[in-house]
This record gives sequence, C-alpha cells and structure tokens, in this order.
Amino acid sequence: MTKALVPWIVLGIFVAYVAASALPLPVGPGSGFDVTAFGRLPVQANGRVQPFDSVARTSLLQIRGTVTAPIDGFKAPQARPTMIDPTVWLLEVLAKPDTADTRRVFPIKNRELLGKLQLQAASRGTNYYAFNDLVPKQSEILQQVQQIANVKASDRAPWQEELIALREKLMLYERLKNSLAPNSRLQQDAKGTPITFDFAGELARYQADLAEALRVDAGRRSGSTERLDVAVEMRVRTFSRLFQFVSRTGVLAVVPRPDKTGSSTGWSNIGTVIVQSALGHQPPVPVAFLAGMTSAFAQGKPHAFNSRMAEYRQWLAANAPAPELRKARVEALSNLLLPLVKAAVLYAVALALLGVAWRTRSAMVSRSALLMVLLASALHATGLLFATMLVGKPSWIAVSGWAIGLAALVVGRFWRRFNGTWASAAIGLTALVAAYVVVPGGAASLFRNVLETSFLVAIAATVIVLYVGRGSRTAKQPAMAPQPTLESPVA
Repeated sequence: MTKALVPWIVLGIFVAYVAASALPLPVGPGSGFDVTAFGRLPVQANGRVQPFDSVARTSLLQIRGTVTAPIDGFKAPQARPTMIDPTVWLLEVLAKPDTADTRRVFPIKNRELLGKLQLQAASRGTNYYAFNDLVPKQSEILQQVQQIANVKASDRAPWQEELIALREKLMLYERLKNSLAPNSRLQQDAKGTPITFDFAGELARYQADLAEALRVDAGRRSGSTERLDVAVEMRVRTFSRLFQFVSRTGVLAVVPRPDKTGSSTGWSNIGTVIVQSALGHQPPVPVAFLAGMTSAFAQGKPHAFNSRMAEYRQWLAANAPAPELRKARVEALSNLLLPLVKAAVLYAVALALLGVAWRTRSAMVSRSALLMVLLASALHATGLLFATMLVGKPSWIAVSGWAIGLAALVVGRFWRRFNGTWASAAIGLTALVAAYVVVPGGAASLFRNVLETSFLVAIAATVIVLYVGRGSRTAKQPAMAPQPTLESPVA
C-alpha cells in the first residue's frame, strides 16, 4: 500500500459508512417486507403531509426519546438490545398491536414515580416499560394526573411532571394504534387472547354487503318490494360502528383525495371515510390498499404486502397531488441519509485526524483529514438542499457554517500560513452542533450516530489503514527527521 492511496482508502471507508447508515434496519431474518418503500408512502399528520417514516421517527422520539425501538424486549444494563427500524415499529403498532404492546418504549427515570406506580426498577437510570406493563396502572395514572392538574406547574414535584408526560405518551401511542383499525376495541373484545382481525377480508365482505344494500335501495326507489337481508344489514352496521372508534381516536389521515392539484386538506381519517360510506357509497380506493397491506403484515405475507403497496404507489402516482408525493419521497430519503448529522460526525473525524497529523507531522494523515472535510462539506450542502425542499428555509446557522467553512478551505488553498482544513472542520462542526442543539432530540441524534456500529467499524478500519500505510512507508525507506519550516524555526 503506497502513501498516496491511503487518504483515498480512508475516504472510501467513510463513504461506505454514510451509505451503510442509509440502509434500514431489518424487519427480521428472511422477512421480505419492503419496509423502506412503505416508509416513503405519504400520510397526513401534525397538519402536514409527510412519509410514514417521519411519523414513525417523530412518534418514537416523543415516546421513547430515540428514533429506534428494541426488538427483543429488556436485556441486562450492560447488554445493548437489538433495535428495529422505526417504520417497522409503526407497522407493528398499526397492524400487530399485540406485538407492539410488548416493546419497551416508555421510559421512566424518576424512582419516586416508579414507587408510586409500584413498578419494579430493572436497572439504574432510565427504566423502559412496555404498554402491557402500564395497562394495569392506567387507572392509577389517570387518577394521579387529575389530582396533579390542581397543582400549580411551579409547585409540581419532578415525579408529577414525569407522570403527566407519561400520560401524554400513552395517549399518543393509543391514538397511533387506532389510526388504521380499532385495535384497542378489538383487544378489549378478545379479552387477553391474540386478535385475529383480518382487515382486508372484513373490508371485502363489507364492500360486498354494501353493494347489496345499495342495489336493494336502488330497486326500492324504482318500485321494487325487495327487502335487504337482516344479516347483511347487521354486518354493514356492525363494521361501520366499529370504525367510528377509529374516526374518533385515530391521529393519522391516511386516505388522500384523488385530485392531482389538491392540497393537504384533502386527506381523511380511514375511520371517517368508512363510516361515511355506510350512508350510500363505496369506500375510496386507497382504503382497500391500506387494508391489504395491514392484513398482509399482520399475517406475515411479504409477497401480498409488497404487491398491494406497489399497486397503491401506482394509484398515488396517477391520482394524488404530485408535489406532496415528491416532498414525501425527499423527506424519507433525508430521514435515511441524515446528511447534516453525518456531516457533523465527519467534521469531528477530520478534526481528530488533524490532531494526529499535527502530532506525527504526517502529510498522509493531513490529506486524509482534507478529504474528510470535503466529504463532510458535500453532505452539509446536501442537507441544506433537502431542508430547502422540505421547509423552504434551512437553519441560518447551518447555512452560515457551510459557507464560512467552504471559504476557509479556499483561503487556506492560497494562503499557506492559514490552515483552511482546521478552520473549515471546526466552523462546520460548531455550526451544526449549534443548529441541532436548538431542535428537540437533535443532540440525541448526533450522539446516537457516534455510537453506531457502522461508525465504530469505520474508525477501526481507518486506524488500521493509517497504521499499515505508515508502516509501508517506513519499510521502504528510513523515516526522515522533520525538516524545518517557516512555522518551526530551528534553534
């Protein structure tokens, strides 16, 4: 390995790190579900159209404080639990609530609150509990929250503030769980046994019954004396009444209005459109696609899931507003790549390499640091572009940091006494950290990426490559003593 190749190999390692971080976490061994494509599907939440992936990440951040969820429940404090993709967690909440209710996503830090709820503390610091752990405590939680409501916010104890936050997290979780199907009602009726509701099958029967009801009604208007079968009428009413629960509690508007020039106000709650259909028309086409995906995921049928999703994407392309679809796809890509977060991480790596280069007087390491800054600057620019496309106005701190950092590189190129690489890395990192600190969960996102396995592997590979590159140099010729420069005067 020659010295000239080492910086490019280091660059390749971190390009692979960035690419690997954009890959979604698996659903499970051999699952075959195209979760990434599902995460790009648009949905209206919090007053705007966004991809399911953003809903999943935002919801997990609000509930757990992270954008991933543990796949295998609680482990010992010293063990790091295996995590699943946030979109997979959201799919479980929507389609497999019995499984989702076992995920430990509700954090409780206050030991006094644990005592009042009579919850066993599994470890020091933050303890995480599943929805199933907290269901028996809901009456106590509600009672305590009602009592706390009479206490001034400034007089509330820490455990009271955390209890109020826990109640809000439970409410958000319940609303998510009932956004496509009346899962809480179905679980209540199942009385502890796993629910077996086949949304696609029940919807198909409802549509057939509704078509029969509409036919009989049209005949009666024409003078026919035919009456609708009582069993058919009862099934239509029962199904419609079941989805009244979704219309009242669901937090997501998942059914777009088929209008290429429409706006986000055209999206509807799936429960609302099903209830309205009972008044005399079939549910909109997207309901069948969403029901098919829900049932296929719940039943472990990846081929059916992917097929219905592909059909739904074709329908969206032909009927839904193009600007909203494009924005949802861009946002989903930004969620996977996290360009500004990765840029901050690479700026930090460049600073570390520059420290090593200064200590060892290695031009090879210094060139590696320069390539890291260039890669970080490219990701920084990509993140600003995404932010402009999504919100129209990126953070002025992030924009200023990128522009000044790039100017520092140019100045350093022509003014040898000024180390442009040092300045660019420091300015870029400072600007992005400052921009993320003011965003809820932003600092946690930066810290989480430092602890990613792919990042740690990239660091280890870089150390090995630099060590081998340095060794290959010394093997060919003896190391020369540092030559005097204008910045290191000779005694």
